[in-house]
Amino acid sequence: MRILIYSMNVFNRLSRTWLSVPPSGSSWHEVMRPATRQMIRVLISVAAAWLVGMALHLQETIWALVTALIVTQSSIVQTISTARDQISGTVIGGIAGTLALLIQLWTHTVWMPFWIMLTPLVFLSAIQPRLRFACITLVIVFLFPSNGSPFLPLLTRLTAITIGVLVSMGVSFLVLHTSARRQAFHTSARLLRRLDAMVEAALDSSSSWSQIEKRNQDCVALLLDLEGAVEEARRERLQDLKKRDPVLAALPQLMRRLLNDTMLVARAIATGRDAGNTGLRSLHHDLSHMLRTLAYSCEQQILRPQKRHPHQPDGQDILDLLPRFEEQSRPEMRFVMSLYREDIERAVGVIISGDATAIQGL
Repeated sequence: MRILIYSMNVFNRLSRTWLSVPPSGSSWHEVMRPATRQMIRVLISVAAAWLVGMALHLQETIWALVTALIVTQSSIVQTISTARDQISGTVIGGIAGTLALLIQLWTHTVWMPFWIMLTPLVFLSAIQPRLRFACITLVIVFLFPSNGSPFLPLLTRLTAITIGVLVSMGVSFLVLHTSARRQAFHTSARLLRRLDAMVEAALDSSSSWSQIEKRNQDCVALLLDLEGAVEEARRERLQDLKKRDPVLAALPQLMRRLLNDTMLVARAIATGRDAGNTGLRSLHHDLSHMLRTLAYSCEQQILRPQKRHPHQPDGQDILDLLPRFEEQSRPEMRFVMSLYREDIERAVGVIISGDATAIQGL
């Protein structure tokens, strides 16, 4: 029993040391589920690259497997970016490898052609890091031993790399692809609830401004995730996202504005908090209700129409609370709340009413 307890303690320490800790407010489930999905995608990509290589009778299928491991990423955007870097690096590295082989046939040396071609590639990759794959391709096509004609292995290895890229692209689009729309609305709901928690922390006299800034950093991280999800949605189909799903396209800009407004409100509260006059404590219940209702509406967007709750939030209920927001005694509070009012109206129009045109003017 002691050995088991000791082993578990060692495992926990290693996990905290080598595994990234979930962001504040997240659970291990939110980390492990996408990690498991990505593991399956990578394994399928490697297996598919191997099957294609065997079907084409490639002599060096291993390079297709290595490429599939490198290119298959957790999102379409990342996969396309890595594939673009890999393809450009393969072309440039293949040209450098061809020139190195020609110099080798002329000089009957191995290392001199290699260093002659590697030096400019390293310089280019220092200027443009995405060209680092060119150096790797040069090493693959030139230094690894081969029999027969020196140009045949070059063509074979370049073909294997290309197959690995194409297979990775196909797997990224077709296998266990996470719905970008679902992820975007889920992230927006989490962000809105974090904004509610930020205002509540600002009203708490025991919360320091550094703690509020830490909450803001967590919100910024969610905003970046949202922008990534929307960008992912843009790449899923050829049709313009603004025409296909205008509400989804409007989310990043809208959430960025709400985050900025909430930080202004939190700063105004913190400024007058020590004097016992927040100017918003009596309205916190209404403000919290609005943010949580918007978050709930985002969560309802994820569900299919037949699974949504029959009683959906009414935007008018939220808008009826807005006139009270500018009834503040402090000028700075009236200013920030007037900004907040405008953007809350836009949020209600976009998220609850589904009117993406409400974001015009931002």
